[in-house]
Amino acid sequence: MDEIITVQQKKEKKKKAPFIAGVLVLALAIVGVVAIVEKVVGAVNTEAEINAEYAEYADFLMWVVGVDPEPFSDITKANKDALRNIAICDLLSDGVKTGQYEVSEKGLAVPAADVEAHYNKMFGTENPILHGTVVGYGYQFDYDQNSAVYYVPLSGATPPFAVRIESVEKSGGVIQLRVGYVGTGNVEIQPDGSIGAADPDKYADITLHKTDNGYHLISLMTVTVGEHQ
Repeated sequence: MDEIITVQQKKEKKKKAPFIAGVLVLALAIVGVVAIVEKVVGAVNTEAEINAEYAEYADFLMWVVGVDPEPFSDITKANKDALRNIAICDLLSDGVKTGQYEVSEKGLAVPAADVEAHYNKMFGTENPILHGTVVGYGYQFDYDQNSAVYYVPLSGATPPFAVRIESVEKSGGVIQLRVGYVGTGNVEIQPDGSIGAADPDKYADITLHKTDNGYHLISLMTVTVGEHQ
């Protein structure tokens, strides 16, 4: 039986703060690269299992929303540059793994093989990776073809949007998500550490497929004005 969880249903039961995750700072320290993923969650009073489920989706989508790629109805139609950008940023969120990489005057040396493996883990192999330099919001990862390495500068990067899961619909291994893009510049941290109310700047319908070791991104379609209620 398909399961549908909507924001409206939660509101009918009780007024609750929205689930917001994905406020992060990718801190690149001079002694190495430490990726700090700070998921700031306000007073979310939903059931524990729903909380955990939403957090898992939001964690996977953190840099999908952060990079904000152009819409695509199928992963084979997605922009390869955007997917590569997402994969590298998401890989850098693994502080344990990145702590093993070498640092030079060019920056952190991230093996292309690791980037490709992470890319395939997130997106599958139907839209194969195309290696090359990545240009993002205020950052650039240079690709050295000769050494098959990406050089990540020792600087910082904050994604323009944070994730807010609005609704979830599941059928078998397919998950349909309505996702709000909350501008990180609009997220206010209260004195007690909670998040102040912030409405998404826009919405998207995102489809995931459950895999043995996580999820694959399948599609991402913009929700036009008036469709979201």
